[in-house]
Amino acid sequence: MNNIKIISTFCCILMFAQVGFAKEKIGVVDIQAIVNKSGAVQSLKKSHNSQLESLNRIVLDAQRAISAETDPQKIVMLQDRYTNEYNLRKSNIDREYDRRLNIIQNNLKRDIIESARKNKYDMVLSKNIVFYGGDDITDIVSKDIK
Repeated sequence: MNNIKIISTFCCILMFAQVGFAKEKIGVVDIQAIVNKSGAVQSLKKSHNSQLESLNRIVLDAQRAISAETDPQKIVMLQDRYTNEYNLRKSNIDREYDRRLNIIQNNLKRDIIESARKNKYDMVLSKNIVFYGGDDITDIVSKDIK
């Protein structure tokens, strides 16, 4: 019975000793800072804003056409036509923006993972969910981003 206690105690000591040696290298990344520095995101935003400005032309054209019309039925038809055109184009612009943003986000995630592996990090967490600990590797990852 004493042998079992001694062996059990010894096994517990070894298990806890192993846990103490197994320290993982954890990094934290400020995702928003990475996104803000991304040239791809900045280019996408510029393109998206330009496309949204083109929608303003539809509104101006509609205002001109409607103000020149005196027939109430034609005014309603023009309003419907321009509203439909605006909504269709806005929907297409938003859908394309979301698609391209999703691709950029996936590429950024891939680049963060590659940078973490290159710098021998076992785990990387988003900085906004970490209260304490971890190495802030935002600058390192920013330099590694393609």
